[in-house]
Order: sequence, then C-alpha cells, then structure tokens
Amino acid sequence: MKIVRLKMVAFALFMAASFVACSEDDGVLLDITKKTVVTNVAGDTTGEVDKEIPLDITFIIDNNCGTFSKLIKETTDKTTIIEVEAKYLGTNCGSTPSTKRVIYKFKAPTIGTYTLKFKKSATEFITHIIEIS
Repeated sequence: MKIVRLKMVAFALFMAASFVACSEDDGVLLDITKKTVVTNVAGDTTGEVDKEIPLDITFIIDNNCGTFSKLIKETTDKTTIIEVEAKYLGTNCGSTPSTKRVIYKFKAPTIGTYTLKFKKSATEFITHIIEIS
C-alpha cells in the first residue's frame, strides 16, 4: 500500500513539474493600459461651428509594445481636459521610451472660445485655445 501511495505522490510531483516548465518564449507578456503624457499639440486655433478641426497630438510610450488606446475627455462648459491612454501588448518590449502621434478631431457646437487642456504631467497641461465663429 505504501508503494502505491509513494508512486502516486511521485506521479503527482512529475505532473506538477511539467506544468511549470519553461514556456516557448522567454519574454514577459504585457497586456496593460495606462495613462501617458502629451508632449506636443499642433493645429488650427480658429474654426467654424460644427466643422472638425484636426489636432496633431504627440505622446510618450514607455517601450516598443506601446500603442494608442483612447482619449479620455472631461468637459466643463467650454474647457476640456484630455488625457491619452496607451495600451501595452506583447513580449520582449525593451525599455526605451519613444513618442507616438494621434489625430484628435475637435468639433464645437456653438460660437465661442474653447480651451483644450492636454495632460503634460499630473499637474501641468499643454493648453490649446480655439476661437469658433
């Protein structure tokens, strides 16, 4: 009986060891999203009601697995705070930061002065003011 039990324990240890064996790729799989910072905003500062104004936004990614995910916007009256969210997906991503670009299409529903504040850090912004006529 002890031999049977010993063989069962040995078999269980063997199976457990085979499940934790090395995987085929040695890189760590990243699959995360996180907010990142904007380094530059370029585009027109005037426009018309209900006409799109494209703004070229440059942002930083942490490594070569980073891509644009989405824009997070919070609007109060005619002021909008905008953050960029990056998605990191892949393996062997390295650790060299770089920049990426995305186009933000702004459209105003009424005449007035609109202030767009792009997050440069936790407390700083790149401000882009657009006059709509």
